[in-house]
Amino acid sequence: MRMRTTFLLASLLVATALTPVSAADMTHERALNAAKEPHNWLMYYGNYEGHRFSQLNQINADSVKNLKVAFSVALSGLESAGTRNRSGNLEATPIVEDGIMYVPNGWGNVYAIDVSSGKRGAIRWIFDPETNKAWASDVACCGVNNRGVALWKDKVISISLDGRLFAINKATGEKVWERRIADPAIGETLTHAPLIVRDVAIVGTAGGEFGIRGFIEGTDLNTGQPLWRTYTIPGTGEAGNDTWKDGQDRWKHGGGSIWETGTYDSESDTFYQGIGNAGPDYDPEYRPGDNKWAASALAINPTTGAIKWGFQYTPNDPYDFDEISEHPIINTKINGEDRKLVVHVARNGFYYALDRTNGSFVLGKQYTDQLTWTPGLDPKTGKPLNYDPTKDVQAYTPGSHGSRANPQGRTCPSNSGGKTWPPGAYNPQLGLMFITSIEGCNIIETVEQKNFVDQGGTIRPRDRFAGGGTKAAERRYGALKAIDPTTGDTKGMTKFPFMTYGGVLATASNLVFLGHLDGTFAAYDAKTLQEVWSHNVGAAINAPPITYSVNGKQYVAVLVGSRDRPVMQENPELKNIAMTHMLYVFGL
Repeated sequence: MRMRTTFLLASLLVATALTPVSAADMTHERALNAAKEPHNWLMYYGNYEGHRFSQLNQINADSVKNLKVAFSVALSGLESAGTRNRSGNLEATPIVEDGIMYVPNGWGNVYAIDVSSGKRGAIRWIFDPETNKAWASDVACCGVNNRGVALWKDKVISISLDGRLFAINKATGEKVWERRIADPAIGETLTHAPLIVRDVAIVGTAGGEFGIRGFIEGTDLNTGQPLWRTYTIPGTGEAGNDTWKDGQDRWKHGGGSIWETGTYDSESDTFYQGIGNAGPDYDPEYRPGDNKWAASALAINPTTGAIKWGFQYTPNDPYDFDEISEHPIINTKINGEDRKLVVHVARNGFYYALDRTNGSFVLGKQYTDQLTWTPGLDPKTGKPLNYDPTKDVQAYTPGSHGSRANPQGRTCPSNSGGKTWPPGAYNPQLGLMFITSIEGCNIIETVEQKNFVDQGGTIRPRDRFAGGGTKAAERRYGALKAIDPTTGDTKGMTKFPFMTYGGVLATASNLVFLGHLDGTFAAYDAKTLQEVWSHNVGAAINAPPITYSVNGKQYVAVLVGSRDRPVMQENPELKNIAMTHMLYVFGL
């Protein structure tokens, strides 16, 4: 399964020698042992495994009632730009190392903020990638977003919406180098935090609704040069290309975009990446076949980009079930047997556990309140029970999706999921995963997609390439759920009046933190999921919180500021909520 182009064959060991390491640098060894520094939050998920779990416990069930705003910091990014996406959304996870926080705004401006006093956030430097905001705003498929940065040696590694990767001097904020990865002229953008494995930065391109061909790319951080590129949609002669059966090379516009950070297993030296929907989203007759590797998980070698295995959740997906969200790594027992799992709470409404050594299906179970598109999963293969391998265009449950003959269908869960991109958390002490879900259904309408202009059609790059659209069937709502990863059973649930777009943080004191679109930032008891504390910040929260400590005192931090117009239309009581760009830090 080698869907890659190798750009550079130089040895990583030789390249590593070009950049000396100091005691305070972010090394691979530190990344592997991030749990030994609970006062820091060194990585996007807190660790390579994707757990978003902190061992800090000063803020606990007894003390959380005393939690209050310690300080806040205003960030830029509110400026109006373009016609499609007028301002940036704050969706990033802050990184904290020894009292310094590194965080981007929606446009990719990176801030180094001194939080060591615990009383204020002093901005040390700001790196501006000088993105053409009006142009980038109109190129971006689905919002002006930047989900975070990464640390490597004495550098901060960041991305910009217009497709560039940067190495920034951690002490001064000066740019060391930049390189172009994605091409926004054809609708490709970068939005997710880089995954760093040794000296390789791994990012993938977003833009699936513009008819791109998704890819993941590795960059040698010592030289700033490309190492490999792995396409998520296989080309001619590559394994899986035969699952695009249109006979017109439509895999060239097959989607499979990337917009969430992968997880990494050091034991097998493998990273796990969730892949987005096939393009066009809602007209599977345009792209007959299973359409690998859209709506899939891929296990990839971080040094070479070679695909080790793939697992597809929804073949020939007509629902826009992007499966880009995190794939946590969990070692556990199932039926008394030790299992090495990579798990996924899928947008299609099912929880999946896979054997991470070979990608074989272990178990799956519905977690959403409603699920109508399939009666269940095959217990041996994990494929939908109504998947028909003899058909090139899948007709899942009648009426659950549109088609050219019958354009409208009511889909449960809605095309948003289930669980979409906001990351969940795993508490290894309780053996529970905590995730947010969007509950309810919507209407999918299929409109026949015409060919791209380079195939004799009329659609041009950066034109919408969806084959239809969606509209509300009913008001959807949000939920916080606790899932047992060994069975897929939902062990607890709390419902919310609004959809949930903030990520989750779990702590050793058995608390779960989560932000909401109405501005509520709350803590929940991990065993009961009952709210034990809340504070309203007055603006929507779309970002995952973190926790860290300085001078022996624990804090919780979250970015505040988002405006999702479709969500606001579905929830008119939120239409006047303030738009802001703020960092909030809470302490006892």
